[in-house]
Amino acid sequence: MSANGLRLAPEKSECVVLTNKYRYREPNLYVQGCQVPVKKAIRYLGVQLDTRLSFVDHVRSVTDGSRKATTALGRLMPNIGGPSQSKRHLLMSVVHSRLLYGAVIWSEQVSGNQECRNLLLQAQRHAALKVARCYRTVSDMAALLLARMSPAFLLASSRKRIAVARRTGVIFTKQAVETEIIQGWQALWESTPKAAWTKRLIPDLSRWWYHGPRQVSFHMAQTLTNHRCFQKYLWTRDRAYSPACSHCPAKVNNAEHTIFACVFWSEQRRDLALSLGRPVRPEDVQDLLCDPSTAKLPTDYHQRGRILSCSRRRREMFVKMVERIMGRKEELERAAVGSGSVTYNVNPLSRFSFFVFLRNVFNRISVENDLALVVVVTAEAVSRAKVESSGVVKDIFWGNPAPSKIQRWVGG
Repeated sequence: MSANGLRLAPEKSECVVLTNKYRYREPNLYVQGCQVPVKKAIRYLGVQLDTRLSFVDHVRSVTDGSRKATTALGRLMPNIGGPSQSKRHLLMSVVHSRLLYGAVIWSEQVSGNQECRNLLLQAQRHAALKVARCYRTVSDMAALLLARMSPAFLLASSRKRIAVARRTGVIFTKQAVETEIIQGWQALWESTPKAAWTKRLIPDLSRWWYHGPRQVSFHMAQTLTNHRCFQKYLWTRDRAYSPACSHCPAKVNNAEHTIFACVFWSEQRRDLALSLGRPVRPEDVQDLLCDPSTAKLPTDYHQRGRILSCSRRRREMFVKMVERIMGRKEELERAAVGSGSVTYNVNPLSRFSFFVFLRNVFNRISVENDLALVVVVTAEAVSRAKVESSGVVKDIFWGNPAPSKIQRWVGG
């Protein structure tokens, strides 16, 4: 190296011990009189090499970086409006390029590690939520399906097989790779306990991948994930007093009830029901959104054309039905909240950190004017939440001698 004019910087050097032993003695390594520190993991050509070559540190590093990239790019992609899903895919390809860097090296170890698989899925989920216009409470499995993003560890395994095939001279076509990924994804989809409603609507991933819609709207994503302005969803998150429907006597209002059963929306379902000859059911969603499989179509050109035309017409009717129901439901919800006829439940225990903060503030306040100012602001927030003032004050300021004065200001 010296003959070629190169020189090491030993003060910047690091080393790692590669071993399968649980106990080992770290070596004392000196280069040019400078001790080289021994690390648990080091970065080499963009890949984190740890002691056991499990690549857990590498996965943690790339997932953190992909989340930052998703956060930065997510500002360009609002749920309502914004770029189309194809453009969103293009922007989010940055996330996949980060996640799958060096996949040929680490795919085998990561595929058998559940922690690494979960980290990759969670990183992908952040990007998929933006691509598919989903709510942040949607599970990773449902978000990946709607965003048409295959799990990263399956993509990494396919890249590994392609690299091995090239070295051995085996022909591995793109269609074969895609089929293998879909089969692995289907097995994962059937075994996961997540996304039960989405799995019921879309049981066949292969048909969704090859014949499904290339993008879903904001309202369609809500329908397919059972998230957003459904009373059952709001009730489970302490945002509504009851899961019952506000338009009919039904005791549970979810996506199934709103889209397929509620009598209040019978007019919106009428055209599609006439086309089908019967009421629309959740089991019809995949047939309505996806074109018929090519293998099941007749060979006659005219019959094939009529079947495809009917399928597309019914898909447009279903999309229109969902948009009309969900759009009108949001309008009615905003009007009800604005008029005060509908209130959201605020559970003091679910806001524990906020309450502790308020309690500490009141413990430090000694001037009555300042106390009045803070209590007026607090009372306004309590009034907006439609929660009984005295109950909130009692729950927040238990054991404090100030509640009597506070209740007088609040009006309790």
